[in-house]
Amino acid sequence: MHDAHDALAEVSAILGRSKEALGQFQAILEPTIEQAVDDHERLYWHHIYEEEEHRFDRLAALLPKLEEALADEAFLSRENGDFLRLLQDISLEKFGLHNFLEHLDLSLFHYKGTEHEPAIAALRDMTAADYQQMKAALETLNRALDAPLSFDASVPTDEKEHQKDHLKLAQYAVPPSDPAPVRPSIGTRRQLTVGSLKHG
Repeated sequence: MHDAHDALAEVSAILGRSKEALGQFQAILEPTIEQAVDDHERLYWHHIYEEEEHRFDRLAALLPKLEEALADEAFLSRENGDFLRLLQDISLEKFGLHNFLEHLDLSLFHYKGTEHEPAIAALRDMTAADYQQMKAALETLNRALDAPLSFDASVPTDEKEHQKDHLKLAQYAVPPSDPAPVRPSIGTRRQLTVGSLKHG
């Protein structure tokens, strides 16, 4: 199971990098949500932010499990139900990585020509490479277990459907005008913020 151990170590490194990249991306999105010119734009970016926030929580729970598995060679066995569940979680995060890549691609349209473009482009390139490595690592894990595992129950099968949803929403992600006018709030209408959307 040496190959499986190496593939699992690679997955752990990829997901650790992705968790860090996710934190950087969220830090860019927060002011964008706060300063959105209208509710459509605000909800578009908040939708993306919230999806990635859920993924951040999943990664925070998964990474320690990966470390434990890597510390115990006997864990990597087809007879071990916990190992099979761990592989299902990893397969779900392959989809999560693909989704993150889409979010970065979509955000490049919005941030084109801004100070954030180089950082997002770098995150996008790293994530694209990591996604390919993740697919290869999962194939290695399947081969190491002598038979393919079925992840149908936990992984959305049609990633294009999700992409269509984002493309529908993308019409609201208007690139910032230069300079963006500051719009006064009208009357006493409650302003939506990351905090109020998150907890409200």
